[in-house]
Amino acid sequence: MNAFLDRIQRKDASILMIFNNSIKCKLLDILMPIITYIGSAIFGIIFCIISFFYFKTKILSIETATALIVSSLIARFIKVHVSRIRPYITLKNLYTRKIGIDNYSFPSGHTTAAFSIGVMLALSIPSIAFFSILTAAAVGVSRMYLGVHYPTDVFVGMLLGTITSLSIYFLI
Repeated sequence: MNAFLDRIQRKDASILMIFNNSIKCKLLDILMPIITYIGSAIFGIIFCIISFFYFKTKILSIETATALIVSSLIARFIKVHVSRIRPYITLKNLYTRKIGIDNYSFPSGHTTAAFSIGVMLALSIPSIAFFSILTAAAVGVSRMYLGVHYPTDVFVGMLLGTITSLSIYFLI
């Protein structure tokens, strides 16, 4: 099993290095730190408060808050137990932009939160589904651009946020 995980880690690092070093530019240096905060806890809280008062039905706010809480708890549990060190700590020649974070990367909490919000919005307001999912995906891309997550961190964050939102949407 260790050989399999080592192979995944090497492939993950290789893909990240190619991706991270091939798209760097001044415009993205400005945009990606902004986009990444769409997956932050502060953004999630603000989104839930605004949606509670803005939308005619309060269910979007309640479902989104529930999805954020559940998916964040699951992501945190996994993160602490897997303890995967962030790529900017272990990889040399990785293009990074410094942002405040902890040391562990798997899964991406920002991507998890962004997909919890994005999928819930897509389900609740289908007319903006494309935009909400695209925005959530941009958060995942920003995490790799900033050098703080491997592709598998982002992929699992996408799955976790999506599955949690789908489950809550169809159960509540």
